[in-house]
Amino acid sequence: MTHIGCGCAALFAVEGGAGGEGREEQTGQERFTWPEGGKKVQPRDDGRVRHKTLLDKLGLKGVFDAHSHWFPETVMRKIWEHFDLHYWPVTYRQLPEGRLEWVRRNRIHHFTTLNYAHRPGMAAWLNEYSAEFASRTPEAVPCGTFYHEPGAENIVRQCIEEYRFRGFKLHLRVSGMDPTQTGLHPAFEEIEAAGLPVVIHAGGAPDPGKYTAPAYMEGLLKQFPRLKVVIAHLGGREWEEYLSLAERHEWVYLDTAMVFVRFQALDPYPQALLARLEKLSRKILFGSDFPNIPYPLSHAVESIGHLPFDAEAKRGILFDNAAALFGINGSSSG
Repeated sequence: MTHIGCGCAALFAVEGGAGGEGREEQTGQERFTWPEGGKKVQPRDDGRVRHKTLLDKLGLKGVFDAHSHWFPETVMRKIWEHFDLHYWPVTYRQLPEGRLEWVRRNRIHHFTTLNYAHRPGMAAWLNEYSAEFASRTPEAVPCGTFYHEPGAENIVRQCIEEYRFRGFKLHLRVSGMDPTQTGLHPAFEEIEAAGLPVVIHAGGAPDPGKYTAPAYMEGLLKQFPRLKVVIAHLGGREWEEYLSLAERHEWVYLDTAMVFVRFQALDPYPQALLARLEKLSRKILFGSDFPNIPYPLSHAVESIGHLPFDAEAKRGILFDNAAALFGINGSSSG
């Protein structure tokens, strides 16, 4: 069913794109580190589910990971090669079956299959892969993607009507995508009408891009005021701007991927914004960025337990909010 060998020759650039230029003089490990003098988290997963106590305390049987990546294997390995050069060491490099074992061991009961295209003609076979992967993986919440190319609305329609996907993912920097361009209007119209969420990497971390300024998301929401948007990484670096966007727009959500973990790719999150974030907690979704993280998955989940939020807010972040948004039935209670 899948054509995972299709056009992979230039995939070393999948995480490149605008914003990464002029940084070749520094390695990823020089640019992104643990804070000096602070406790470092080792990258290897030793199998300990450190967040089990947190889940038991909250009465949760598992976690909903609203931000995890499941690319075809050829693409995944090219991404890891690029991370080795420009970002950080990736903890989970097993084949998909091995990565699924880690997900299940860490009590991740549902997870999204986010991927994204960086050139024309790529989105259709990424979506085909996601559909096949989800068909054999009960925990997977299948999500599609599209690119700014003619016929994008047809790709979106296939995701909705044939594949029955639960959402979509876009990466504005990697795709070099202006989300407000008129050519994408039919695609967003399809998604808005279906009531499905779009997870969008719109912020400027770990590297900014031409279209990662909050003004582009403001423009998109003016065009599609009922579009359900999840801003990845809490808006990474443009913290207050994207928090304000979620406060002002009914259908704007935020995910926590790679935030609150102390690793300085996105952290530290401003302490002064935490009270506002807690008030908005019903619109905050847990995300891990699995498998492309430089620490164990359990560390990402456990970090939510350290937030100065009440138990109800933490339960919502770790499961209920995402379940409601992506239309997954079932209780989170253990």
